[in-house]
Amino acid sequence: MGVQNLSGKTGSVAEKLAKDLKAHIDKEESLALPLLGILRDLANAKLSNASARRASLLYVKFEEEYPGMLHGHKELYKALERLKKVGAEEGHLTAVRFAEALEKHSREEEEVLYPAALLAGRTAAKQVKAKS
Repeated sequence: MGVQNLSGKTGSVAEKLAKDLKAHIDKEESLALPLLGILRDLANAKLSNASARRASLLYVKFEEEYPGMLHGHKELYKALERLKKVGAEEGHLTAVRFAEALEKHSREEEEVLYPAALLAGRTAAKQVKAKS
């Protein structure tokens, strides 16, 4: 059972959270994840010029979206606090654990994954610039 299928206020809060997360996750999948996907080739000095060009274009878009994505996390933390509070009040410990796990994941994105994606994109852009 997904947390958005829970009863009471917990279910309502979880359902709204799931809807709000969709656009954020789509943005991560289209911008951050492809940049993270080039890390192995970058680390092994095997990034092709074509991949570097694609990554440098994504990097520009991700760099523009990055502040908004961080702001989205601030809003997410507020929603997760609501989910934890209501879930605890109604005895839905699954919702509380889910919220805690999503908070942890979001912190990992902010502290590791987003900076790594930016670094990968910046490195790819430098490669493109050096080859032109």
